[in-house]
Amino acid sequence: MEKIDLVYLWVDDADKEWVRKKNLYLNNNESFDSDAVDDCRFNNNDELKYSLRSVEKYANWINKIFIVTDNQIPSWLDTSNPRIRIVNHSEIIPQDKLPLFNSCAIEARIPFIKDLSEYFLYANDDTFFWREVEKDFFFRDGKIICRIHRFLKKGRKYKSLYGSSILATYRKFIDKKNCDYYAFYPHHNIDSYRKSLFLDCINCFQEEFEETLNHKFRQFNDIQRIIISLWCLSEEKAILKKSRRSFIQKLFNLEAESTMYSLKGKNLPRLAEINTKLMCINDNQRTTKKDRQMLKQVLEEKFWEKSSFEK
Repeated sequence: MEKIDLVYLWVDDADKEWVRKKNLYLNNNESFDSDAVDDCRFNNNDELKYSLRSVEKYANWINKIFIVTDNQIPSWLDTSNPRIRIVNHSEIIPQDKLPLFNSCAIEARIPFIKDLSEYFLYANDDTFFWREVEKDFFFRDGKIICRIHRFLKKGRKYKSLYGSSILATYRKFIDKKNCDYYAFYPHHNIDSYRKSLFLDCINCFQEEFEETLNHKFRQFNDIQRIIISLWCLSEEKAILKKSRRSFIQKLFNLEAESTMYSLKGKNLPRLAEINTKLMCINDNQRTTKKDRQMLKQVLEEKFWEKSSFEK
């Protein structure tokens, strides 16, 4: 297997300059869905530090790590580490589209990172390697392992911004490809990609990606990253796997491939004992300051050893 890089998107929501820019575009009289602009979309609780600790503990075979930010650097990060590189938005996003706060649009620029390997993983800072994983967990015989959470009901109307844009993306895909295919929620965790296939999909859906790139914040008609998985599956370059934990796995705490929890106080005490390869602890509009403090304690207990990525 070739080398495998890892890419994160990261934002420091306490950065005054970033807040100023965000508020400037929020106050331009354009209406945005609350799910796109709520503080939970940008909260930084030092999860990235613990996610990097999980890399070193459970997936130390990862080659280089790219952290995509808007001219920000975590205060604790050791940027002299040769395995780490900060990638400013201006390096991968056209100047006339900046500043950009739309994660869908920013994610679509990942394959334009200079020196990014052909095989790479993408993670948010709220995702963690929870147990030991090897390269073949993500790639097999050159194919991508595409993990899904559950299938969507194609005829249903989804009220949430996320569900609606996932379904809209699926419809754009089948319209252009002139085929019927799976509609599903991604497993909302660490995903695997091939740069060349990512770029092929962008080229095929150039107008759709360009439209999303024009949106400062997420909108209902944005093209979601799930289209890359759909593309790879339709080209027979990916293997579909359902990762949602079954009742039996939950009952007997059998190892699961991927697990997601909402960041709520009642969930946190048992997280460290969950038997899963990958973990996502998802912030939401109901998460409290106390919840975030509790999460930090849980992560410190789980990943107490300082990594080589820290000062």
